[in-house]
Amino acid sequence: MDLVLNVWTSGDYADFIEYLKSNACEKYRDFQSHLIPDSKEIMLGIKIPELRKIGREIAKGGAESFLKISSPGLYETRMIRGIVTGLIKTCDFEKFTQLCDAFICEINSWAICDTFCCGLKELKKYKDEYFEYIQKYLQSDNVWAVRAALVIMLDYYLDDNYIDAVLKRVDAIDSEFYYVRMAQAWLIATAFVKCENKTRAYLLDNSLNDPTFNKAIQKCVESRRIDENTKNYLKTLKRH
Repeated sequence: MDLVLNVWTSGDYADFIEYLKSNACEKYRDFQSHLIPDSKEIMLGIKIPELRKIGREIAKGGAESFLKISSPGLYETRMIRGIVTGLIKTCDFEKFTQLCDAFICEINSWAICDTFCCGLKELKKYKDEYFEYIQKYLQSDNVWAVRAALVIMLDYYLDDNYIDAVLKRVDAIDSEFYYVRMAQAWLIATAFVKCENKTRAYLLDNSLNDPTFNKAIQKCVESRRIDENTKNYLKTLKRH
């Protein structure tokens, strides 16, 4: 199917759904459903690299037209909407945030969240502004918006210029939601690799709840980028 369309019609979209179904893999669908047990949507079973390829093709044409005509009725269509959103070239910061806000309201699983966040190609054009902007996500009642902000900081802001502010933000979150806690732990473990001195000091003085702190230590210990001596030291910090 030709996916590079300037204007998408309802007929085009109906053909698109049939195209997706023709690429479905039952075996991969079953595997994927175990990885994302909280997903309430029908899964067809299409691998992420193929969904990214589809998203890139759509983004070459009328990407916003696709977003208007499409719907997140399937797991794969929701995923593609996020991928396409992240590929739209924007002329100003307001447009970029409008697109991000619209999709973040659609996030309903860790996989949709993380794939969207790592594909925000335009973010680097607005890095400082967007860092301030995502503070509202961290304070949101929408737990998926909180996770999105954490994953965005993990993907784009773990460097010397932002690490102090990032760790301060992570420390301010006390969530009962499993996928927020996991994002906090994942971020801290990645920060330990990229900004070890600051993160090491943070692990000795923080306000994280015990489950999140221990999960962060576990993630560090599981990392292939941290040496064994350091892992043994980190194990001694685990709370009991």
